[in-house]
Amino acid sequence: MNDAAMPSAAPLTLTDALNQIDESFSEMLLRKIDESGMTDAQCYKKANIDRKLFSKIRSDRLYKPSKPTAIAFAIALELPLAEMKEMLMKAGFALSRSNKFDIIIEYHIMRGNYNIFEINATLFTYDQNLLGA
Repeated sequence: MNDAAMPSAAPLTLTDALNQIDESFSEMLLRKIDESGMTDAQCYKKANIDRKLFSKIRSDRLYKPSKPTAIAFAIALELPLAEMKEMLMKAGFALSRSNKFDIIIEYHIMRGNYNIFEINATLFTYDQNLLGA
């Protein structure tokens, strides 16, 4: 491969690339909780997540949540859609226009509805997985 095909800022080695790893889901979640002014307990309760699971996430910076758990926290933090998508990406997920669950989540967020119980009611109506524990 010639130099013209490689981006100028490309890491020289795989080790260099791995040393430039982004903030993890857990790190972003904890940062967003701090920025929101919420306590940890307020956030996980609003997300409908139990303390035990939150404790796992807090203690393991590389914890990989389920997609509904990641979305529940983004909703509890009332993140705008772009930030929700960023948080999901850090957990290895994305929202898809070919998935009813994702369309329902996006529909509510685009309308400023961050009420997890109302969102769960809609998810239930369409026979989709619910958010939280």
